[in-house]
Amino acid sequence: MHKPYDEKLIVDNFHELYRLLIQLGYFKSEDILFPGHERHSINEELCQELNLSQEVVSLMKKLPYPVDGYHKPILWQSRAFEYYRDEDILNGRDPEQADTGNELRKDFLLPHEIALTCWLDDGISVILDTKENTIRVIDESDPVHNYRESHACDAPTYIQQIVENIHSLEYVYKIDAEYVDQPGSYNQIQMKRILIEDFNWGTNFREEAWKEQGPEICQRIIDESLADSGYL
Repeated sequence: MHKPYDEKLIVDNFHELYRLLIQLGYFKSEDILFPGHERHSINEELCQELNLSQEVVSLMKKLPYPVDGYHKPILWQSRAFEYYRDEDILNGRDPEQADTGNELRKDFLLPHEIALTCWLDDGISVILDTKENTIRVIDESDPVHNYRESHACDAPTYIQQIVENIHSLEYVYKIDAEYVDQPGSYNQIQMKRILIEDFNWGTNFREEAWKEQGPEICQRIIDESLADSGYL
């Protein structure tokens, strides 16, 4: 039995997610649009035409978003939808076809469901069911015929784990990068070690020093990884 849907918990976790990514220099503070006076202005008339539930519309207004179609992944090869943009209100109803140029199925998701991310290449689309308070994931590398037949997990637990993976540096978001380094990769191992040992990540993080020295460090690690792989 899942706990009742808690919008504030979802919103707070996304605020923390973006706060960490700004700290790490993956995003600049001006790259993220936080809702003014606790909510964005979105096209509510379009939402009504699409028969979206009040819970979905309310969440759209309160999530932080990357600005102006800034499609960097926030999960592995997966970008956030930006629901202050009409285009993404439409795209978000069919994350499988978003950004493909194919015709969107506007009733692909149920009215009380909202896509939080969609894949960019071979990533995942994360679907929040506000009625069940669950998350279902559509994996581009292994799509299911009907996503609602896939495993549903507790929404707060799932999103909190994403935040924890960033905080623990299990996934590494390098300064100015356009991709996320996965656990166990050379880049992830080296970045985690340097951030903790040299910049005190997790205790008294030397954020200004990291943002000054980080670009050179990140490039060095990338070059080392490419050289080890025989690409340099």
